Amino acid sequence: MKHRRRHRRLSAPPSYGGSVRELLTLPALLGVRWLCILAVMGIATALYAGVLLTAPPMPPTQVPARLDAATNLPGG
Repeated sequence: MKHRRRHRRLSAPPSYGGSVRELLTLPALLGVRWLCILAVMGIATALYAGVLLTAPPMPPTQVPARLDAATNLPGG
């Protein structure tokens, strides 16, 4: 009894992203993946530090204009 092999036609996997995908895989192909990761992290850290340094200060807590007699103890 002979076994028949079924030949499947292998098609190319669908291409998602096109040139964007090729651009994103370029650092891995060139072997500079970690350099790119560190560069992106450095840029994000610098931008965040810039926001923190240029942000206006938090307003101080406002003391109520009128204190109750219970909270205004003498000698303290």
